[in-house]
Amino acid sequence: MTERAQELAPDVSHRPPAGAGGGRGNGGWRGSAVWEFLGMALVASGLCLAVVSPDLRTAVVHTLAATAVELAS
Repeated sequence: MTERAQELAPDVSHRPPAGAGGGRGNGGWRGSAVWEFLGMALVASGLCLAVVSPDLRTAVVHTLAATAVELAS
């Protein structure tokens, strides 16, 4: 068998230790987590509203169709 060359490990000396947080501290959510939560809350509220008010789907379709016609003109 032939010997395989060992792959060089990336230089990790400049990285902060695990759990250090990179100087940000541990207070609060990251910005992307907040946006993800807001998006999921928006989707969940839309689904709940669609279940509570079944006529909502028809109204949304008509509104989107009217907007598409106005934009095409």
